[in-house]
Amino acid sequence: MLFKLLTLPIALPAAGIKYCIAKVAEVAEAEMNSEEPVKEDLLQLQIELEEGRIDEDAYVAQERVLLARLRQLRDRRKQEMREELEERADEVAASGRRVIIEMPDELK
Repeated sequence: MLFKLLTLPIALPAAGIKYCIAKVAEVAEAEMNSEEPVKEDLLQLQIELEEGRIDEDAYVAQERVLLARLRQLRDRRKQEMREELEERADEVAASGRRVIIEMPDELK
């Protein structure tokens, strides 16, 4: 108990910094895996084309990149869902219970 009290001035700020870093990493990961910024960029690209700020060729090139990123994000989310389903199925199998899991069509 005395040791904890003596190290409190060092341990408390360290714990706070560790918490902040974990939260920043969590938010960064959520934003990295979010489709919203890509969808916003696609919308902005469409607006720029309609206003004449970019030509058709530039639009097609940038759209291709953004759509590939969107597909990549969706594929990653599908893979994570598959892995989660497999983990749950393994847990259920280990417990001896029997559960039937139907996969949505979008995951097949």
